[in-house]
Amino acid sequence: MSDKSTLKDTPIKIRPWLSGIIVTLALILIQGITYLWLRAVGVTLIAICLFLVIQRLAVERRRLLSVATLDELTRLGNFRAYQERVRYAAQHAKRKQDPLTLILIDLDHFKKYNDSFGHRRGNELLYSAGQVFQNAVRSMDGVYRFGGDEFAIVLPETDLEQAKHVMRRIRHSFESLPNRAAVTLSMGMAIYQEEPLHEFFDRVDHLLYDVKANGGNGCQSELSGS
Repeated sequence: MSDKSTLKDTPIKIRPWLSGIIVTLALILIQGITYLWLRAVGVTLIAICLFLVIQRLAVERRRLLSVATLDELTRLGNFRAYQERVRYAAQHAKRKQDPLTLILIDLDHFKKYNDSFGHRRGNELLYSAGQVFQNAVRSMDGVYRFGGDEFAIVLPETDLEQAKHVMRRIRHSFESLPNRAAVTLSMGMAIYQEEPLHEFFDRVDHLLYDVKANGGNGCQSELSGS
């Protein structure tokens, strides 16, 4: 016996080449119709079918793109999404001469948290952290998870002083989480200087590493220190 729920949830796969063959055959058949009004009806039906196929393909493309750029656990963008966003933001910053700030975040003592409370609780904390970061920024900003307990925040049109306010909101909200136990945040923050993007990332990553090397629970930028 077949599982009806499984059949119901199975997405309908539309193959463009098959749709093209069907449309071509239908057009050939329409040419043999004597009555003009029947031809008109046939062409109209084909147009409607083509519209539905194109619409379905567009939905499927958006779904696949979302899967490819989404972190399944936190529902934030992944590293691929970060790369695309920071590339676009850097181009915009160069063109408009606007500041662009990047914040990298690492959760301190997260491995110990996982060992003490289990991976399910650890996943819940990662999700809560992602929500804290997302709620602390504007809709034009981007929040991403690279896997593990590493996150990035891309802040277009934001200088370091403005980014510090974001950082304070993040720390305040994260410290208020009831499920964080002894987990704290280490953050590195720097402004884009029109260098290659991998060098921009490395600069911020080194600042983050300095915070981790000094015990964590802090934020460091190039101009102001911890």
